Amino acid sequence: MAIEKFDESLPQLLADYNVLIKPHYFSLTKERYEGQRALFKKWATHENVHIAGVEDYNLIPFMQISDVMLSDASSAIFEYAALNKPVVWCDFYQTRWSYRGILKFRLEKRLDPDLQMFHDLCTRATLPKQVPAAIESALNNPEKLEPQRLQITQDMVGATDGQCSERIKDYILANS
Repeated sequence: MAIEKFDESLPQLLADYNVLIKPHYFSLTKERYEGQRALFKKWATHENVHIAGVEDYNLIPFMQISDVMLSDASSAIFEYAALNKPVVWCDFYQTRWSYRGILKFRLEKRLDPDLQMFHDLCTRATLPKQVPAAIESALNNPEKLEPQRLQITQDMVGATDGQCSERIKDYILANS
């Protein structure tokens, strides 16, 4: 996860923005992620930061009101991109020792090859200090990767015209 690569200064780095943080469920519930929860607690003391709780399991309300998504390697990027909004990809991770050095092949084997699409879909930050500039770039140029977002959405999701339920109904009726 990229969270471990950030420090207490994240709210100050993003002081010009309202920051909604939707942690992964495990970050909020598993004992091994206590360090992340301590960091969230510190970030939450800043006026510009809101940390979603475990009861906020649904990502959709956050996606609807946000202007840009900041994420590490998550399938939620594809869902957000389907809204034709810019994504900043944190392409830096704190990996377990069993995925580092000569054992890096284990991580590469585990990661989905579709993650390569993030290179086309997202503004990429390879270091935490690049995140503010990447967010600013994404917000100032939301159209920059629009053709890629639309194409990948078409390829992975299909039509996003609001008529999906109608097509499903028609298919079921025609094939039952």
